[in-house]
Amino acid sequence: MKKLVPDPPHTFDLPKGTSLSRAINDGIVPMEFVLMNVSHYLMFAYSDSRRALERIEDEETRQLLAHGLRAMQIAWGQAEALALAVEGRSSPR
Repeated sequence: MKKLVPDPPHTFDLPKGTSLSRAINDGIVPMEFVLMNVSHYLMFAYSDSRRALERIEDEETRQLLAHGLRAMQIAWGQAEALALAVEGRSSPR
C-alpha cells in the first residue's frame, strides 16, 4: 500500500499580542490553513497512537486507547471535510 505523505502543516507568523482566533477574524491567517493543520495534527496523533496501541498488552488499556482512536478518526474526517468545504467556497469555481 502506498503511504500518503501530506504537505507539512503551515506555520503562522502572528503579530505580537495577536491570538490565532483574532488573526483568523482579521484575515491575517486563512481559515482553511488552520483547518488543514487540525487535520494534519489529528493524522499525526492517530498514527502515533495506533503504533502505541500495537505495543500495549493490557486489554483494558488497549480498549480505552482504541475508543480514543475511533473518536480521533471521526474528528479527523470531519475536520478534513470542513477544510475542503471552506477551501472550495473560498476558491473560484
